[in-house]
Amino acid sequence: MKNYTICAYMRLSDEDEDIFGRKVESGSITSQRRLIMDFINSQPEFRGCKMIERCDDGLSGRYFDTRPQFMDMIEQTKKGKINCIIVKDCSRFGRDYVELGDYLEQIFPFLGVRFIAINDHYDSDKCEGGLDIAFKNLVYDIYSRELSKKVRESRRQMAQQGKYTACQTLYGYRKMKKDKHKLEKDPEAAAIVREIFDMRLAGMGLTDIARNLNDRGIQCRIAYKHDKGDLVNHAGRLDSMCWTSGSVYQLLSNDIYTGAVVSLKMEFDRLAGKQKQRPKEEWIRVEGMHEAIVSKEEFRQVQDMFQLQAPTSPFKKQHYRCGICGRRLNRRNGEDLYCARGYFLKEECECRVVKSKESYLDKIILKDLKIKMQRVMDAEKLKLKSNADRVSGVDALHSLKNALGSAKKAKQILFEKLADRSIDRESFKQKKQIYDTEIAELEQKISDVNMAAQLVRDSEEAAAERIETVESFLEVAEMTEEIWKKFVEDVFLYPGDRMEIHWNFED
Repeated sequence: MKNYTICAYMRLSDEDEDIFGRKVESGSITSQRRLIMDFINSQPEFRGCKMIERCDDGLSGRYFDTRPQFMDMIEQTKKGKINCIIVKDCSRFGRDYVELGDYLEQIFPFLGVRFIAINDHYDSDKCEGGLDIAFKNLVYDIYSRELSKKVRESRRQMAQQGKYTACQTLYGYRKMKKDKHKLEKDPEAAAIVREIFDMRLAGMGLTDIARNLNDRGIQCRIAYKHDKGDLVNHAGRLDSMCWTSGSVYQLLSNDIYTGAVVSLKMEFDRLAGKQKQRPKEEWIRVEGMHEAIVSKEEFRQVQDMFQLQAPTSPFKKQHYRCGICGRRLNRRNGEDLYCARGYFLKEECECRVVKSKESYLDKIILKDLKIKMQRVMDAEKLKLKSNADRVSGVDALHSLKNALGSAKKAKQILFEKLADRSIDRESFKQKKQIYDTEIAELEQKISDVNMAAQLVRDSEEAAAERIETVESFLEVAEMTEEIWKKFVEDVFLYPGDRMEIHWNFED
């Protein structure tokens, strides 16, 4: 019985109905998992087999390369770590029937991967798909395209009607019980929103507003929503959350508080595999859809204040995180890093002492990276030296070719002696056999030497290319965005300038 490593793959489209809200595992995923587990447990051949699962929740099945869990599963199959994939049906695996067919008929058979679609009664070990499975795949693809069109048109119609379609409501409002697409004021939160606008209109800075709210013990937006029973995206970090200048700015910049509903701000970018913002002229805005908390004139005044204070320096991405709460550090005065949580809360917050100079930290990381790079270069140079030592064996190629030429010449002379009748046929056969063996051995040795020489050349080229790449980075004087993206995943800063660097490579 074959020893399988099974991957249970589950997917829910972002177009499917998800009553639990964003970022929460959908009921459909749970039902898919239950179906697959029941199937595995009912098959004696899978008893005791190792099982893993991959799940893409909220991603379309029309595209294969934009699903991270799917791509990881395929990568594991290519490495031989997965040899059986089980799905609820083929549509969960993918809705592009052409690419799905490539996997079922070419890629999986080549990799030796067994594929099972339970509800389609398809098992690659017991059937070859044929017209039935191909037709189903085509139907899935057509269904997906038609469903996408209907969903997009439905969303556009709802946006034009001014219906609120987001899963979560903004701070200050709640959904009406009678109509979930309409908003009503949340009196407690709406009073805080009104107060934040009043403080800003009175001339208070964003930092002062955030400190004022934190000093009074007013819960930040996410913590407040969580306490009210709403599902939120960051429930696991509520203890580290507080009002910050950023969260105050986001609240003051949202014109939903004027009574307007603005929809279709985002669209899916297939090439990037993520959502991106649409041009503002493509947004759909409908006024007067719910009770306003601030007037349009007050909202415009606040936006004008932001315009007057807009930074003139170009945006520079910040890569450091607080080791205490995990929040990305803030920057002020050009290079001073600090944790906003510690800055906006009272003195006893441990995050308050997480601060440093960005240029100082950059130098430490760059120095550590160069040390690791030097190790790589030293290792590559050792490979080149080892290759040079192996080349001495390649020098024997000339003498082998000479010996081969002599053996072939002697064999030719042997034929001439047979033609002159100076040697009998029996002696000719014996000596010819000797020459044939010698020639075959010499040709094999020459082939081996040529192969070794080619391997040496390939190895040298690869090593030289890696050395050249490393040398280019060793000459860099400061951390660039390219270096951050290529080598560093995250950097956590702790009190006393202690750092924890997560590299994008194994040391």
